[in-house]
Amino acid sequence: MPNTLGVYNPIFYANEALIQLEKALGMASRVHSGFDAERRGFQKGETINIRRPSVLTTNDAPATAEDLTTETVTITLDKWREVKFKLSDKELTFTQQRIIDDHIRPAAFSLADDIDQKLVALYKDIPWFLDVTGALIVDSLTDIRKVMFDNSVPLQDINSMHVMLDGQGESDLLKLAAFSQQQGAGDQGVNTQLRGSLGMKFGMEIFANQNTPTHTKGTGSVTAVLTNGTPAKGATTVSLDAVSLSGTVVPGDSFVIAGNSQRYAITNTVTAATNELVGVTFTPGLAVAPGDGAAVTLKLSTGVRDIAFHRNAFALVIAPLPEMGNELGAKVATVTDPITGLSIRSRIYYVGNSSEVHVALDVLYGVKTLDPNLAALIYDDGVDT
Repeated sequence: MPNTLGVYNPIFYANEALIQLEKALGMASRVHSGFDAERRGFQKGETINIRRPSVLTTNDAPATAEDLTTETVTITLDKWREVKFKLSDKELTFTQQRIIDDHIRPAAFSLADDIDQKLVALYKDIPWFLDVTGALIVDSLTDIRKVMFDNSVPLQDINSMHVMLDGQGESDLLKLAAFSQQQGAGDQGVNTQLRGSLGMKFGMEIFANQNTPTHTKGTGSVTAVLTNGTPAKGATTVSLDAVSLSGTVVPGDSFVIAGNSQRYAITNTVTAATNELVGVTFTPGLAVAPGDGAAVTLKLSTGVRDIAFHRNAFALVIAPLPEMGNELGAKVATVTDPITGLSIRSRIYYVGNSSEVHVALDVLYGVKTLDPNLAALIYDDGVDT
């Protein structure tokens, strides 16, 4: 017979965990989210198609109506992450609220932190940057806004514009009158003093994140680099050479090719051999075909990567997990938020030889960069070439 676990209701715990997960999400609550319309269960490694936000063009009237063929993006559900804990005989005497406070909330926070780290790691797909030497100042924000303005990011969509800072960047801005004093920021400055939240400034929501990444550049010697070959427009692979070329390039390094202003972020690690970097992959695809021997300017820099971005720069998909095993010695429940698509599974089962009830909370998700041109990095160069 299946074990009877009494008041330990997996649906209740899953719902409570989902609430805590939504509260704890950092960057994840600020990016595009997608889900399968059928809400079916998925397994790790499967792919899911979500709708990419539409892009329409304006023409002279009367214009020809555009076909609304919704473009989809395929995301691999390659991250199956779990938090598991056990309840001893003593803990089994606690109320449900005590178990939620002591275990469910920390477990959900840990899952949210894991999701956040995976999203933040997408910074390596962003080719655009602003060099900042020393402390962040007001100009740092207005200048990064200009970078995105020049890339046609829809800055007027202020509810979708965000800037993520590390602790030092937040500290720099909190010290400025423009943010934390009434005479510089009005009532918002008073609120910043009380709560430590920078809030909205220059049409962007500014928030601090403990997961803000630090990039370590490749070791390449990158003087007078040229394209080698004739990659076509839209290509995402190129070979580079120079009279003297050594070392490596790594994901997160970037480059621009003479003849077009589009920047590209490198997405693989390549080591130079015989003065050539063969098979360098990058994003986005080539805006124009550069031809053989076009000058390439590489940007290799080590340092913190603060991220300014529009919501549609990145996507997160959390898919429902199946409830297989329910009542077969366990109680299993998957709950999904119908608005956000966030989903979490709770499994509760009894381990007889240790007289313990085990509780597992798990999520299945994938992340992807939708458009690297909708984001830009702020960093202090450190060592830079």
